[in-house]
Amino acid sequence: MITDEIFYSLQSANRELLKAENELSRPHEDVVTLSACNAIRNSMKQIMRLYLFAHSANPGINASLSDLLSDCIGINKAFSTVNVTSIECKDDDHKNCDGRYCLSVENVAGCLSAAGQLKSLVWKELKI
Repeated sequence: MITDEIFYSLQSANRELLKAENELSRPHEDVVTLSACNAIRNSMKQIMRLYLFAHSANPGINASLSDLLSDCIGINKAFSTVNVTSIECKDDDHKNCDGRYCLSVENVAGCLSAAGQLKSLVWKELKI
């Protein structure tokens, strides 16, 4: 069940994606990729947590993007088409990578695309 709180939180997550999109639309030399990457990561986590809450699941507070995605896949196999590997740090545990950044503008744009795919799935599933 989608509550007003979940709906407004999803709107907040969408605003984070718009911030990242605006950042990435600037000339490459002016893009603050760390800002865009963190906004995308935070938005994706928030969207998946809210999707899980709407389905009466309670994800852990420190769940990684991969953990959250696995939980979402457990509810709806359509989430298996979303690839979060490019936005999560590959070499470290997710707890150690949140403050780190090593992606190019092109890779962050790919992360934004994955976030858009995730958003579309959740909006469709929750009928928003």
